[in-house]
Amino acid sequence: MPGLKILLSGATGRVGREIERLVRGDEDLEVSGRASSAGFFAAGDLGDVLIDFSRPELTLRALEFADSHGIPMVIGTTGIEAGLQRRIETASERIPVCQAANFSIGVNVLLDLVERAAAGLPPAFEIEISEVHHRWKVDAPSGTALALGHTAAAARGQAHEDVARVRGDGAREPDGIGYQVVRGGDVPGEHTVWFLGDGERLELTHRAGDRAIFARGALHAARWLRNRPPGLYSMRDVLDRQSSPDP
Repeated sequence: MPGLKILLSGATGRVGREIERLVRGDEDLEVSGRASSAGFFAAGDLGDVLIDFSRPELTLRALEFADSHGIPMVIGTTGIEAGLQRRIETASERIPVCQAANFSIGVNVLLDLVERAAAGLPPAFEIEISEVHHRWKVDAPSGTALALGHTAAAARGQAHEDVARVRGDGAREPDGIGYQVVRGGDVPGEHTVWFLGDGERLELTHRAGDRAIFARGALHAARWLRNRPPGLYSMRDVLDRQSSPDP
C-alpha cells in the first residue's frame, strides 16, 4: 500500500507533537498539512486521513474540512458536547470516522475487562472510577473515565446519566457510579475502576507513562480507517481482529 498522507489537527499539542515525531521516523508516513491555534489547513492541503487531537472548536472546523473533501477522520479530542457529537455522527454517514476517548491499546482492553466485570459481579458491588491527569487537562472527569463509566453502566443495564456521580461529601448513594478526579504534575493518564463489595474488591487499572502510546494508537487507527466505508467506528473496532486488515 502506498504511503499515508496525514492532515494533523492539533499539531502543536502534546499528542500532536508525538504524532509528528513518530511520522518522521516512518518512511511510509507523511504529514501533508497542519492545523492548530496558530492557523488552519491551507487550500491545497489534502491527505488520506485527518487526525484530530485538539479542542472542540478546532475539531468542528477540521470535521467540516474532512467532510467537504471526503477525507476519513480520526478524532481523539475529548470534552465534546452533544451538539458537536451530533455533527460527528452526521458526518460519519458520508465519511469514515474513528472516534475514541483514548487510543491506547491497553485502555481499550481495559474497556472489555470492565464490561465483563460489571456484567458478571452482583449489583451489590459498587463501582467507583478514579483518574489522574496532568495539571493542564481541561475536561473532568476525563473522556476515558466517562467511557469506562458508560461501559460499566451499559453492562448493568443502566442509563449512565441516571447513575453517574462526581464524588463529594456525604455517604455513598446506592446504585451509583462514582468519579474521583485528580489533577497535577505531568501525568499522561491513569485510570482505575473499582468494584467494591463487602469483604472483597476488584481493581482494574491502566497507567500511561508516555503519550507516545496515544500517538501510536491513532496512527494505527488511521491506517485501518483509510479504505473503510462511511460509518462511526471506535478503537475497539480497530482492534477487533476480524475487522482489521491483514498485516
